[in-house]
Amino acid sequence: MNLGELLTELRENILHDRSDRIAGSPDLLWSDATLIRYIDQAHKRFARRSLIIRDGSTCEVTEVTLRTGIQDYQLHESVIAVLSAKYDGENGDLRKVGHTTFDMYNAPDPIYFDINAQNLATPGKPTSFSTDEQLADNGDGALSVVSMRVFPTPSADYNRSVLKLRVVRGVLQTFSSADLTMQPEIPEEHQLEMLDWAAYLALRIVDRDAGDLSRAEKFKADFVENVMQARQNAMRKLFAPQAWGFGRNGFTWEK
Repeated sequence: MNLGELLTELRENILHDRSDRIAGSPDLLWSDATLIRYIDQAHKRFARRSLIIRDGSTCEVTEVTLRTGIQDYQLHESVIAVLSAKYDGENGDLRKVGHTTFDMYNAPDPIYFDINAQNLATPGKPTSFSTDEQLADNGDGALSVVSMRVFPTPSADYNRSVLKLRVVRGVLQTFSSADLTMQPEIPEEHQLEMLDWAAYLALRIVDRDAGDLSRAEKFKADFVENVMQARQNAMRKLFAPQAWGFGRNGFTWEK
């Protein structure tokens, strides 16, 4: 559905705001600009709360260009979470770690050699990343990732290397009455569901003609339920089978 169709659905079939009312001026309770603003807010809220938009191809959102000696990079404002990162042209992903992992390096004991414990603090090719450096509450009940840290710090050999990200993000567009052909970014199966929030915004006001708090709360509850269902479905796609290993890494067999 495009914006024009969503506007018609909201006005006529949900709010029952038609121009055939017997009394009242103007004929419509809500202007197009007002309802489009509510639809826009519903679109953004549904996307952020459901985590339903996955993106691995929008360059301005999913590409990070490394710079010599620079460890922290601000991500696009729409990014909610980073699922994976890899070098452009390579197949293997960088390892995703927490912030504290970067501080766990200990210089190797001179009387003990472990090839896996060599000094990775020296600038070189980043092999891991963290996205818990800066988190900001966007006011919508969700935390937005605003930066990522790579480790080790890029050396000159990796200046201008491009990391390709797979991300969960919010919407990139803002609906406007100037273009009623705009298409929502969330999947079509959820586009009517997001109108519940727009209806809530329209009906929450205390007004004899337009306001209806009981209906508003019902639309709000329906929206929350639909968002949670969409979120569960989105999270289910991230599940991976757990690998189990025996006889290694602490497991021993005895007769």
